[in-house]
Amino acid sequence: MENETLSRGEGTIIFTRWEPWQDCNRCGEPGERKRLGYCYIQEPLAEAMPCWLYLEEMKVWSSRMRPELQIEACLEQCKTSGFHWEYVTFDSFSFNEESDSVWLTCPSGSMYRPVIWEANNTPLTWRIQLSGQDFSTVMDSSNGGSRLQVFQPAIYSCFVQQELMARFNPTSNPEVLEAQRTVEAGRRQEARKADSVLRGLKLMLLVGTVLVLVGALFKVLRPSQGKKCDQVLLVK
Repeated sequence: MENETLSRGEGTIIFTRWEPWQDCNRCGEPGERKRLGYCYIQEPLAEAMPCWLYLEEMKVWSSRMRPELQIEACLEQCKTSGFHWEYVTFDSFSFNEESDSVWLTCPSGSMYRPVIWEANNTPLTWRIQLSGQDFSTVMDSSNGGSRLQVFQPAIYSCFVQQELMARFNPTSNPEVLEAQRTVEAGRRQEARKADSVLRGLKLMLLVGTVLVLVGALFKVLRPSQGKKCDQVLLVK
């Protein structure tokens, strides 16, 4: 943002002090990165100080009290980030009659770390959100996109510093979830049955092959033994 003159006192300015850019939220392909800006106020012949500290006695709340967020496109090579999470969260969500949306929170996500969401493996970007091309999701800018408001059922995944943190699956109601589990259990049972049949066929094929080899070996060895007996009789 540009410097602005504050109404309190002549020559007092308010400005944003920007931090360095964070890492790109994707690697090896186009992504986005962000940086934070903090509000500062400076009076003539005085050092700049944070707005919240300057206005503390005035008890005034302004949008400038929150860090500002700036986004730009980026493309970086993949490298070791040094960030590792011990486990991945798998959760479900559902819509109800009282609300047409649901809020999802990415574990360990914050304004200070690169966060990216995917809907059915499709990245959700700030560019698409700000352009108004997609109204099915809204990333919360106040926390750097670590919270996502969804309006349509999909499989949503979130990544922090390119590490998978959580995956959220939609569920309509407990009955549907139980039906899905029953279908999945049936598929696994059918797979086990098919696997058992396949093992049985392999065993039968192996036994048949062994019997054929034994029969062929017996036919080869039996005439040889007969000739040997004839030779012994001739010697006598």
